[in-house]
Amino acid sequence: RGKRLYEVSLDAMGQLRETVFWPDGWTTESEKEGVKVFSRAQRKMPNKIFLSESNFFCSLDDLYDVLYRQISGAVSWNKGIVELEEVERLNSRMDIIYSVGVDGAGGLIKSREFLTLRYWAKERDMYFIVNRDIDDPVKPVSKAYVRGCNGPCGYVFFPDLDGSVKLTYVVNCDLKLPFVPAKVINSSMIEVIQDFHLSLRKRVDEHLELKRRKNTIGS
Repeated sequence: RGKRLYEVSLDAMGQLRETVFWPDGWTTESEKEGVKVFSRAQRKMPNKIFLSESNFFCSLDDLYDVLYRQISGAVSWNKGIVELEEVERLNSRMDIIYSVGVDGAGGLIKSREFLTLRYWAKERDMYFIVNRDIDDPVKPVSKAYVRGCNGPCGYVFFPDLDGSVKLTYVVNCDLKLPFVPAKVINSSMIEVIQDFHLSLRKRVDEHLELKRRKNTIGS
């Protein structure tokens, strides 16, 4: 099982890399408060794929800590989720998480649950945190929610020219909403992605302040 999931992770990482560094076909959806959101149609898929970018004045390791290591605290700052737990740690680079998203579009889009395989890797000065939905008995489908699907997605971040860290966040999510207009879904997704970057920015600032206080006390 572990070997199979590792192979799934590597395949998802390859697809995430291709998405992030393939410049063709993107349409600008939003650009405000330092957050850029783009979208692209997918072949044989009902949902668009979204790519977003913003910059953070922190270290690569600080952003990794907030996005990956501190996963249990994400509900406190990520407005897009109401529940999140690590249900199984497979090794130091790979785990399985369960999450439940918030309602969207004024309640027209109901909460969806997700079971996600996470994997991280670092190549020189570039981090990858890769997400991919899986079917696994570790967390059966809940009767309370419809289970959505996450195609290969996640985060890629690396140093930018101005000394900041550039974060690229890819969302590739099928919410299983055949009767909700695509325009409504896309608009809601753009809003959630925008809020994610802004909320993450605040959380990173809090993380840096906490580190500063600890260093001051320890000095």
